[in-house]
Amino acid sequence: MALMKRPRLRSVQPLPGAGLKLTFTNGQRFTLDMSGALEAYPRLAPLVKGNAFEGVTLGDGGWSVEWPELDIQIGADTLLLDALAQSAP
Repeated sequence: MALMKRPRLRSVQPLPGAGLKLTFTNGQRFTLDMSGALEAYPRLAPLVKGNAFEGVTLGDGGWSVEWPELDIQIGADTLLLDALAQSAP
């Protein structure tokens, strides 16, 4: 049985319209539309105020992205699954 490595991020950049440009350590790149998640999950609501979404940073070791001033984190594994779902035909 092959071991699966947990995904880690190399970089994250905010994009207009609640998007994230994600680059994973294995070279995979995705553009993730977060607008639906911002509407669906009340805990993410602070990200729609002003330019809060643009404050995204890479979490320790690339295991997450975070908005430190708002104490919001999203794991790299969650982001990868969402990105794969959005890019599926």
